[in-house]
Amino acid sequence: MNTIEKNNLVEEAYNQIINMIATGEWDEGSKLPSENTLCEILGVSRNTVRQALNRITALGIIETRQGYGYQVRNLNTGIYLNSLLPTMLLRSKDLESITEFRIGIESEAAALAAVRADEEDLERMRINCEMAEKAVHGQDDVFAQYDMAFHRAVAEASKNELFIKTAEMLETMYTVWLMGFQRTHGKDASHDFHYNIYLSIKNRNPSEAKRYMHEHLEDVLRKVKIDKERKTRLGEAKQE
Repeated sequence: MNTIEKNNLVEEAYNQIINMIATGEWDEGSKLPSENTLCEILGVSRNTVRQALNRITALGIIETRQGYGYQVRNLNTGIYLNSLLPTMLLRSKDLESITEFRIGIESEAAALAAVRADEEDLERMRINCEMAEKAVHGQDDVFAQYDMAFHRAVAEASKNELFIKTAEMLETMYTVWLMGFQRTHGKDASHDFHYNIYLSIKNRNPSEAKRYMHEHLEDVLRKVKIDKERKTRLGEAKQE
């Protein structure tokens, strides 16, 4: 846990506590540390911690009991994923912020997949790689579909419901955009990265799988920024 240094302290405290709950730091039904302990962990005031906890309580993720403190509720994860995640993604300002989000989520998913993938998971990844390869120099729509299906297969292999649901949402949002993106930037780089990710997972190498996924999505982010700058320049030229 990192001590908070940013200006919006309540927002950062809220995000860090949510992250600790989401990653299993505190199990369902377990008691959270006291407000004073959270102050020490996060490096913020008690008032800041209390405001963050009130926000999380309002979401129904934790509850407070007099004389006991805060505890994590027994959640139906699907309800929160189906209602909150789509809203969060759709509120993202642009593809740049969504791609930054993907880097963190999908890199971790790849590392977990290298540990948890079963034979069916590996077969799905292999098939998606093969089908995408056949479309590298042809159908943009077919390649895009197998491209995003590969990412979903990696998430499914992680056996983490949060990663899986995120991948499903991103597949729906990203596939159509990806067709145009790949017409501009080509498909070879993505296919090469996918194959290396698949091999790393098959060879049970979490650090390598994470590295290849991170490099792959960093490459996508770099190209997204290029497109964004190009669009900005075109807009400025039209106004002149």
